[in-house]
Formats: sequence, C-alpha cells, structure tokens
Amino acid sequence: YPVAESVLQDAVLQLYVHNCQITVHEGRHTYHYCIFFKWHCRLRANAMLDKFQGDVVVMKIGTWVSSVVNMHACDIAIADYIVSCFTQRISHLARKGRLLHSVTFVKP
Repeated sequence: YPVAESVLQDAVLQLYVHNCQITVHEGRHTYHYCIFFKWHCRLRANAMLDKFQGDVVVMKIGTWVSSVVNMHACDIAIADYIVSCFTQRISHLARKGRLLHSVTFVKP
C-alpha cells in the first residue's frame, strides 16, 4: 500500500497530511484520484505551483476497485490538470479557513 507521508517533506513543521478525493469528468469518461498534500503558510513555496506552499501527491483510484492503481501515460495530463485546478481552489478556500475533502472537475 502507498504511504504518502514518505514522499512529502517537512514532517517536523507539519506532521499531518491532508487528503481530498477528486473526480474528473472528461467527455463520457470518469476518473477518480486521491490527492495527498501538505499546505501551510510556514512551508516553503512550491516552485512548480503558483501560490502554493507545500507538496502534493496524486494517486489514481481504480474504476472498478476502490484502491490505488498504476497511473498510465494518459493520466499524467489529467494529474497536471487536477493539481493546477486544485491548488488554485485551495488557495482561495484556505483564506476562508476551509479545506476541501471532495471535488469534481469537468475537463474540457
């Protein structure tokens, strides 16, 4: 089983890891992912993500089995889309003191 804590940095500053279930609708296809992330004002700014202080890990959830499955080449573009949309949304909501637990995106 995957351990998200092993790839996320700064365990001393922020011990816990947040998670969020993501559903992406692309045409007639539906994909499920889980994002694990650390987000805190004292964490270093992520050089790859605008206005996000922390780290993000994306894992794909199987369609027929509700557990983590291997990601394929087509999942990389969807994961990039998810992280981009997610970090924009969480930055907005965190200012209001709320975090996300489940999100649905419709990919054009």
